[in-house]
Amino acid sequence: MHRLPVTAFLSLLFLCVISAKTQAQQPFVHGSDVLFRIHIDRKAYNIGDQIAIHYTIKNVSNGALYVPRSQWEVKCGNPPHLWSRLEDSWGKHYEPGYVGSCLGPSPTDRMTLPERMQKDAVLLRPGQEVTGSFTFDSKIFLDQLRAGVYRLEAVLYGWNLPFDSSQLHDLAGMGAPFLIGESDAVSQVGLRSGGK
Repeated sequence: MHRLPVTAFLSLLFLCVISAKTQAQQPFVHGSDVLFRIHIDRKAYNIGDQIAIHYTIKNVSNGALYVPRSQWEVKCGNPPHLWSRLEDSWGKHYEPGYVGSCLGPSPTDRMTLPERMQKDAVLLRPGQEVTGSFTFDSKIFLDQLRAGVYRLEAVLYGWNLPFDSSQLHDLAGMGAPFLIGESDAVSQVGLRSGGK
């Protein structure tokens, strides 16, 4: 039986600790670790209707990870996690804007980052999925949309925000990485002139 010299053992232990610390400083996984799918209730809607978009986010990686719990974070001022737009047969896009800030202080401003993430995120183990829905309001483009078939494009955005070293440390202490990057999903929807 061979024994490692004490110096070699300590060097190996040091490398393991450094490796674990490096991994802890990068508490993120990319969009390729999830499968993002959408579906709608009907094949056709009237122009001006709200289109409910039902989504599923499935963890297809080998480890647990955090994904967004809903379209909007509890903290004001951050972009949405779920967004959609229509594309017509000529490639023109119809994408609503969003308000990126709130008026006045938010109650979540007093939350620590881990407290906020516990409200914003859901932990998925490998193979688990979360479902939800959000809407595309075609009324915004009432004067621009014409009857026809459109491509409904939806995007899932992770936490694509800058974090300082203290926040990265807090996130690493939550036990699983958070989704960054984006994943997209597509469906087709027919739009009819109002009431037809």
